[in-house]
Amino acid sequence: MANPANSLRALTGRLGRSSDLAWLLGVEGTLVLAIVFALVDLDLAAAIALTISVLAEWGLEKRATAAANVLRQASAGPPLRFSLRMTAAVLAGTSFAGPSARATFIAVSLVIVVLLCGRALHAEYRRLGPLKPMRTRHIPGDTYIGEEPPARPLLSTSAQAVALIPALFGAPWWLVLALGALGVVALAWGTIPDALTSWRMRSAKRATGFTPQLRAVQQFLDDYQPEVIVHLSGPDTAAYQINTWLEALEALDQRVLILLRDHPLFEKMAKSALPTLSLPAPSELLMLDFTAAKVSLYPSNTGNNIHLLRLPTMMSAFIGHGDSDKSASTNPFSKAYDELWVAGEAGADRYRNSGMNIAESSYRFVGRPQVHQIEETPRVGEEPLPTVLYAPTWEGVNQLQEYSSLRAVGPALIAELIASRAVRVVYKPHPFTGQRDAKYRTAHTQIKNMLDAASAEFGIDHRVVSGGSLPRWMNQSTALISDISSVLSDWLASEKPYAVFNHTEMSTLDFRESYPSSAAATIFDREDHQLAGFIDVVTGGGPDQLAEYRSKLATYLLGPPEQRSLTSFREAVTALVERSGAERAQYR
Repeated sequence: MANPANSLRALTGRLGRSSDLAWLLGVEGTLVLAIVFALVDLDLAAAIALTISVLAEWGLEKRATAAANVLRQASAGPPLRFSLRMTAAVLAGTSFAGPSARATFIAVSLVIVVLLCGRALHAEYRRLGPLKPMRTRHIPGDTYIGEEPPARPLLSTSAQAVALIPALFGAPWWLVLALGALGVVALAWGTIPDALTSWRMRSAKRATGFTPQLRAVQQFLDDYQPEVIVHLSGPDTAAYQINTWLEALEALDQRVLILLRDHPLFEKMAKSALPTLSLPAPSELLMLDFTAAKVSLYPSNTGNNIHLLRLPTMMSAFIGHGDSDKSASTNPFSKAYDELWVAGEAGADRYRNSGMNIAESSYRFVGRPQVHQIEETPRVGEEPLPTVLYAPTWEGVNQLQEYSSLRAVGPALIAELIASRAVRVVYKPHPFTGQRDAKYRTAHTQIKNMLDAASAEFGIDHRVVSGGSLPRWMNQSTALISDISSVLSDWLASEKPYAVFNHTEMSTLDFRESYPSSAAATIFDREDHQLAGFIDVVTGGGPDQLAEYRSKLATYLLGPPEQRSLTSFREAVTALVERSGAERAQYR
């Protein structure tokens, strides 16, 4: 038997926010009360409850879309809810002005139910039918196709309210008819044009294979002739994977198109002048002609990559979204690309040591353009209260890829840093934190509360940050505490002190050998935090014995300093475009 507590957590998780639950109770709870009141002849109470229920419809559909979707999936959408309200109103017989008013109300309500059913069927057709959603930025023309037709919650709620409320509070039949007819006309006015729009799109698609919107995108591709396409899939929390590349992509000499395969990712992508197409449906993507493009770049290994990799006109390169010693950095999917772009020798060595037998010609050393903005200041001793940046990674897709210190020692680390009163703490969690394991969200909340309380008590500006680029906070920090992740490689561009969590049972020596990015770091584990000595280094109270190793390690991970620039990335893209032009011309 399912655990009731787990079931409740699952429901609230699907609702997304506690306010969603409030709107849900406002609609469904008052509707149940109205039915109960009507059955026990408390007609006035039933009328009041029905009024609250119908007015709450707007909030449910406008402000609590997750809750509204749950109800629709449970076959309890607007048509059923209004039908139940109509039934409860009829049961509350003494509320009506007379039999004529009741009969008029029933007739008008049935018409509204039919229209609501039509709207629901249209929405379901849009969700499941051949018209696939699409969104764009900086692509001219009418290119928007929503996941479903406009909800128009105010119109729908108003139509239901003007039919229900006057009848409940004793309006004469002619007023019930007049207001009800007004609601019917308004609802039809907001329903029929939307249906006609979908019909016209479907007719065009049936005749040519293209909706007008997709045709506009193809016209743009024909005119723009993109040379480089950047392809990415993922949830909204994966937006950092494209955002980290935007500056470098905008600096390219070639025409670039960003192709995203998930609308939440599209919504969270940072502002950019680059044309961006969000097109989840593979069938729609396969309709488009990308033969002008010579190169496709991939910041992440996702299954949807195959939809573009299948095209022989483009050469492909995996650019990743960070340089890391994680096992995901040597995903076997990497063999699908023509080139693997790595920052320094460390990236190539990971593949060499993985046993995948990747040809040496597949590696292209491009440096790490993102670190050009990372500064070597503030140095130890330059600030009276140095800042320590705590940037743990997330829990990973499974326990084998669980590198994070957050759950294991995060609160204890923060407590020790706060107690020292010698440093300021900036805590920047990974965007994916708690995605797999709720205990990570608990640890995150605990750390946030600790830092807020310490700031208030000691007057130190401890901070929890979720927005802004990571380099911004690196440039404000004297030292870093993190885990095995790309954060380490980027930090090493500053050559400032850092500490790394040993998530394994290995000795410190074996850990450094297995994870080269930690070779110049203070290593701590679940039992021995090593923070006292690390704080002494950060505050200038102890020798920084690892300083001389950090420069060498930075070169190994990131390439030489001259390659840590936008210029190096531009040259790499240009070289691959030229290679593609020579080797793939036969397909164009």
